[in-house]
Amino acid sequence: MPKDKDWEKQLIELTANDWTNGKSFVSDLDELYETLYSMLRGERPEKNYDWESNVVINKVFQVIWTAIPYITQKIFGANPLVGVKSGDKEGAFQRESILEFWHNLNPGTDAPHTPYFSTVVMWTLRALLNGVGIMKKTWHQKLKTKSQTIQVVIPMKMDTEGNETEVAPHNKTTKQTYPEEDWPYNLIVDNKDIVCDPLLQPGQSIRQGRFVIHRAMLDLDTLYNDGSYMNLDQINPELSSVSSEHHQDHAQEKSKDGQETPPEFDIYANVEVYERVGKIPVYKKKEDKQWIPCFDKEEIFSDDIETRLMIATYVRQSGEDSSDVLIKFKDHIYDEINYIDMHIYFDPKRWQSMGEIEPIKDLQTSINDNINAGFDEMNQNLHPPVIVNKYGLWDWDTMVHAPGQKWLTGGPPKDSVYFKEATNISRDVWQKHALLDNEIQLMTVTNAMSGGAKEKTATTNVMNAQLTAGKLDFVIKMIETTGLIPSAQMDVRFAKKFAHKLTFETILGKPFKYSDWEELYRYIPAAASVKLEYQKEVEVQQDTQLLSIISAIQNPNVPKLQNAIIKNIYRNRNWDEELSGLLDENFYEPTSEAGNMQMLDRMMGSKASNEQGIQMSQQEKGVRGRAMRLAQ
Repeated sequence: MPKDKDWEKQLIELTANDWTNGKSFVSDLDELYETLYSMLRGERPEKNYDWESNVVINKVFQVIWTAIPYITQKIFGANPLVGVKSGDKEGAFQRESILEFWHNLNPGTDAPHTPYFSTVVMWTLRALLNGVGIMKKTWHQKLKTKSQTIQVVIPMKMDTEGNETEVAPHNKTTKQTYPEEDWPYNLIVDNKDIVCDPLLQPGQSIRQGRFVIHRAMLDLDTLYNDGSYMNLDQINPELSSVSSEHHQDHAQEKSKDGQETPPEFDIYANVEVYERVGKIPVYKKKEDKQWIPCFDKEEIFSDDIETRLMIATYVRQSGEDSSDVLIKFKDHIYDEINYIDMHIYFDPKRWQSMGEIEPIKDLQTSINDNINAGFDEMNQNLHPPVIVNKYGLWDWDTMVHAPGQKWLTGGPPKDSVYFKEATNISRDVWQKHALLDNEIQLMTVTNAMSGGAKEKTATTNVMNAQLTAGKLDFVIKMIETTGLIPSAQMDVRFAKKFAHKLTFETILGKPFKYSDWEELYRYIPAAASVKLEYQKEVEVQQDTQLLSIISAIQNPNVPKLQNAIIKNIYRNRNWDEELSGLLDENFYEPTSEAGNMQMLDRMMGSKASNEQGIQMSQQEKGVRGRAMRLAQ
């Protein structure tokens, strides 16, 4: 077993090695993420052709930022965003209500909260661009204690009959806590700042792995104010964050805006923190009952070793005289890996899924190469080179030439240069560019969906729009299944653990109904079923026509059908669905045959009747009774 305090260094080394090995395993993917980010910024990170021109036809931005508004409109066009269904109607309604409250929460400006809409936009952006978008979920709570003093009397003396003969006043102080801030906190994680279990298979969730390591730059004062960290006095606040691995890994992307070197401040200290959440074999120390990690593989399977979900956090210090500091090692309070991984297109081999851009990366590169080759060819045609003898007495400062078009020869130009005739590039470059552009339209966002369709007929436009909408609806279904539903379920689980009871009463108006078996409730996002406005109008017209047809039918069940149709009309009109139940489903029209039969049923109650619905005579009852007995 490790000696006292030696295990801290070993645990830091374990976490650091897991991080290093995990980053090496996905190093090519990190380079891919850098390339995709550059393409989103309108750059040419990969070139098969490179000369004078450097123009970018930014299809990447168009694909991503055409899909995101459509997806978010579908997600947030639903009410509620996430519905909950169950046989326990009250419990389902309560869970649906608290989720809707937090999805639309906008607290004070100084509160540590990001609106859910902004969170989903960033989450979707990373998922569409990289294939996987990862969100870390925690719980934020700020409680306030109020004290109240009341005066009570205490009996001092009593007579033989038990009556109070003397009392003394006494002040009694009661304390009660109130939630000032109480909600789930969501943080979108950069794909390069997280390492997960390499044994994860395609289609699995990050929560099914053995561990997750998250890297972040945090303010040292934030760690002090948290109150759950140890050994903070061993951290050197004077260390520069420029030498951190976090800065070095993101320097290339940051340099695009001149932010490759973070500024240093006199009163703030930034520290590089690594947090590992996962299973660790541990044993309990006898002296203080503290959990100590076990690093010997031969002892891991012994009886006194237990594998538990633990959180280990350390600060990396890169100075020469500084060493890394373990600041937390304890049971994970969330009892699960608190990360949600949203996937777009599953890869059949690797766990990391593909996004919208990786499949068209080479096509985008070809388009930009082709366009720049065309511009360079035009430049050659419009601005022929100025060719001079470098040994001649030329006034170089006054010579006029096109950019990059001053060519030097070692003798008379006519003896050294073969002049290339002007070319016609329109039939080659531009037609090739149109072909590549059509190839890109095979992806999710077509011209029809982005509002730039060039088809000649409205029918073709509608068909293309429906096809593209179907592809995007698949993406929405993936977002719902891998992102929105697990996030909502985790919100409810965390709320049951950490939310103050007054928070539930504020949202619901009554206490929250707990459940030991949370799988009883089915979470159903409505995004995939959200209808566009023109679809709603068409349905309203169809339902109105159907109402007139059903109203002419003579049947006691007509009001039930009418209520169902009216409910759908109200839903499409965003009206209160409860108003659709005002029609009396037991109403009968006396002038109709169906109404007369219904009236007879009401009058007779549970009395026996024949096949015509008429009350049977005593003789008929006897015949039916004998027939039943013979049948038995």
